[in-house]
Amino acid sequence: MGKLYKGVWLSEHAPHNCEKLTKEQCDALLSKGGWSIREISDFDCPNETSFYAVIKDSFGGMEELSKKVRTKVRKAQKTYEFRLATLDEMLQHGADIYYKAFANYKVKSEFESKEELEKRFRAVAESDEYDAWIVYRIEDNIPVAWSITHVFEGMCEYETVKVDPAYSDSTYPSYGLFYEMNRYYLEERKLSYVNAGWRSVTNHSNIQQFLIDQFIFRKAYCNMKIHYKSGLGAVVSMLFPFRKFMPIPKVKAILAQEAFSRGIE
Repeated sequence: MGKLYKGVWLSEHAPHNCEKLTKEQCDALLSKGGWSIREISDFDCPNETSFYAVIKDSFGGMEELSKKVRTKVRKAQKTYEFRLATLDEMLQHGADIYYKAFANYKVKSEFESKEELEKRFRAVAESDEYDAWIVYRIEDNIPVAWSITHVFEGMCEYETVKVDPAYSDSTYPSYGLFYEMNRYYLEERKLSYVNAGWRSVTNHSNIQQFLIDQFIFRKAYCNMKIHYKSGLGAVVSMLFPFRKFMPIPKVKAILAQEAFSRGIE
């Protein structure tokens, strides 16, 4: 019925297949552990709501991009090779690029150990639902970026993208990587859409706005509701009026998510 992530039950289905849960389903999930359930319904509804996924459901090639973005994509295509990665490549280069990217983040978050990363890379290689991508600089075959995508239920989720910051300025590897992934999944594989994730409650990354501005992604609005374990809802309601002044990041994130659940920006 769902997957437990950091104490929150999330749907295992693609966004367009998420449905409202009954009280019995909620009780059954929370009896197995966790402290809340995030319920998604009415995906890509016509009315604007406080919660959304950032998606792209068509591919128009270079013609749909601005002149400035086209220039950056072409520069990346001349400089880098973009292709699906083997397990050996991810094991050899993945962790190094991951930690270089992480060290450059302005807002720090929990990071995976090398052992956890390698376990993840192996799981991706063993699954028909996942792809790993890798980016090499053509002139010297140096690996500079990678990504992991999840293909299921007729769509593709862009789960992780990591770029070595030493190569992220003048040659635009991320532009080339996103262009090639969009082309591959939307044009070649003809999936219904690619998904760059749900609205962030921490605002630790600007990647979604980057994709909206540069690659014609859009907000697919939906309804979102949080179901809490017995007693916790009352605590959240008590703290909710103080959400903008909450100094504890994890509690602040919970209250921000509660605001989205209530339809508040």
